[in-house]
Amino acid sequence: MSTKKLLADVKVQEAMTFLKNDNDRMLQDTLELVQIPAFSNHEKKKAEDMLRRFRELGLEDVHMDEVWNVFGTLRGTKGTPKIMMAAHTDTVFPLDTDLTPYEKDGVWSAPGINDDTHGLADLLTIIRAIQASKLELEADVIFCANVGEEGLGDLRGVKHIFSQPNDIAAFVSLDTPEVSGIVYYGIGSLRYRVTFEGAGGHSYADFGYPSAIHAMARAVAEIADWHVPKHPKTTFNAGVVEGGTSVNTIAARCSFLMDIRSEDPAQVERLSEKFKACVNRAVKAENDHADAGTPQVKAVIEQVGFRPAGMQPDDCQIVRLAQEACRAVGVKPELSDKASTDANIPIAEGIPALSVGRGGREGCCHTVNEWFDPTDAYIGAQKNFLLLLLMAGVDGVAPAGMEARHNPGTDRYKK
Repeated sequence: MSTKKLLADVKVQEAMTFLKNDNDRMLQDTLELVQIPAFSNHEKKKAEDMLRRFRELGLEDVHMDEVWNVFGTLRGTKGTPKIMMAAHTDTVFPLDTDLTPYEKDGVWSAPGINDDTHGLADLLTIIRAIQASKLELEADVIFCANVGEEGLGDLRGVKHIFSQPNDIAAFVSLDTPEVSGIVYYGIGSLRYRVTFEGAGGHSYADFGYPSAIHAMARAVAEIADWHVPKHPKTTFNAGVVEGGTSVNTIAARCSFLMDIRSEDPAQVERLSEKFKACVNRAVKAENDHADAGTPQVKAVIEQVGFRPAGMQPDDCQIVRLAQEACRAVGVKPELSDKASTDANIPIAEGIPALSVGRGGREGCCHTVNEWFDPTDAYIGAQKNFLLLLLMAGVDGVAPAGMEARHNPGTDRYKK
């Protein structure tokens, strides 16, 4: 590994200094970007803004694909291996959320200011540092502002990228809250929407008709009593519930969302089948309980999310490079195998990938009280910059740390 050689290089030193001095500009980018609504599946406006920024920075082959992923390439002297560094444009906040940032005692607050708006801003400061120092990397680096990481976005942006043939040899997402964080393992999940439907009716006049809400309640009650293994960690959650008309109406329609996760793909599949059987039992129980001859309730189960589990050794090359980059800036690396991120997709396809930490301090992510302290946030950018150099190599200074590869693409994510 070549961190000492890199840090001894004059141009690398200039880039590291640039990143420190660019901290205020990084914050300004963050404050501008966070005010653009980007709820999952509605992030085109923010993608267009990143498209403009990539063009203004002079990257090559800047373009937006069919699903609104944005790309810009920094050409290397050798062109291989191809490295992708990404951050996601979408947030968890509905389009009507007030996104106005405000500051108190040097701490900035706004919904989505960290996850992953700060990641996007870190991409921009790293690009500026490379260009200002006139560094020449060996590998081509593709910077990507991808869509669909959050919730029902279902990783659609990265799924689209890896469903097509490509030469990406390593993928890194700037999307972990702790600067020291290195997520090298992808937690798998399946998500469902269950819709219960029946005739409905008046709560008094039509008493005895089956109720969509009662059927749903039977299913959720059974789910709540499930016991799942702690090792491998397996979880479940009945989330958003919708439906009903009034207090005195037998519900004709309702629905809920179900999330199933595990470190082990077999556990995800097992619990998924158990879930479907539970819904069918709940529908049968509600219909059996109703008066004979009344219209029956039915349930439709729709898969709305699939995140494959992915595993790679905790001492594989990309993990070791990320650890070295942390140590080079005085940060103790912390490995995590307990997250679901954009890196799930390449890891599941056998492509080296990580999600790594942003800089600064942050908290209350996924809430309207999300906050970001930009003090010394440049350390995160410096660390991720060094990781990029270790992967891509610097011409005449240090060779690329990753090996070139070709990926044929997969159809497993096509609906």
